[in-house]
Amino acid sequence: MFDTFYGHEPIKAYLQKALQEDTLPQTMLFVGPEGVGKALFAIELAGRLLNTSRINNHPDLHLVRPEGKSGLHAIDSLRTLISQVYEAPYEAPGKVAIIYDAERMQAPSANALLKTLEEPPLTATLILLTSQPQDILPTILSRCIRLNFKPLPEAAIASILTTQNLPPHFATLAHGSAAAALLLAQDSSLKEMQNILFDLLSKKIFYPDLCDGLEKIESLLEPLKEEEPVAYHRRVDLLFSTLLMWARDQVLRPIGGSKLFFPDQPPSISALSLSAFDQTVQEARSAFQRNIKLSACLEKCLFACHK
Repeated sequence: MFDTFYGHEPIKAYLQKALQEDTLPQTMLFVGPEGVGKALFAIELAGRLLNTSRINNHPDLHLVRPEGKSGLHAIDSLRTLISQVYEAPYEAPGKVAIIYDAERMQAPSANALLKTLEEPPLTATLILLTSQPQDILPTILSRCIRLNFKPLPEAAIASILTTQNLPPHFATLAHGSAAAALLLAQDSSLKEMQNILFDLLSKKIFYPDLCDGLEKIESLLEPLKEEEPVAYHRRVDLLFSTLLMWARDQVLRPIGGSKLFFPDQPPSISALSLSAFDQTVQEARSAFQRNIKLSACLEKCLFACHK
């Protein structure tokens, strides 16, 4: 079990032992960066619990994802899930529910799930997946056993890229996320957005150029914003991560750091405090999550680079 998965040896050992000893928790929270294998582990575990290799459209497996233009979990969807897990299994020994992007449950939706997490049916296992546990209600966190998935080693991500005939150097930019590496290697629009940011970071701010660049980024993201809001939010998060990786490079360059994320990019034109910039980026991320316009959030970060 989990033999073909990269990394996460402590979690593999824990889950295998819990299954063997019949001590697996009924409510679990898989926490870790995007693209490190949380969902793969959840699906593999579900197959074991359902005693089947037929996962697609299995009547006793319930997959719940954010929906609609808001990219949030609807309270009606979670209420439907609750009624489903209390039904008798159709053909498996029990039922498994996997809730993707659990941080995208707003308070009413999360509260609807509380009693089920506290007293799940004996035949049900609920697995929540998140990359942002700080955005989940404490009452939800306290009702789940938490398993922490760490970033994947660069060598493991490079191997994943190589097996798909993609350039392995994208592993350096992925911050431990195989999904991010694949996205960087395959999504030309994301690379274009990063290049716009690098161009704006490499010179003094000229407001017309700044507005044009940020407008271009928003136009590249616009189709996803309407059609795939979760994918839209993930790409935005990668842009914020790009800013942090770039800032780390600026600290390492003067001391001869050899492990730069973007070695081909020019150095910063001004002194940069990594801790202060990190705080600015986190504030911009939070502002974006509160529906502040993306261009305004990125603009705040760019101005912080030129103080």
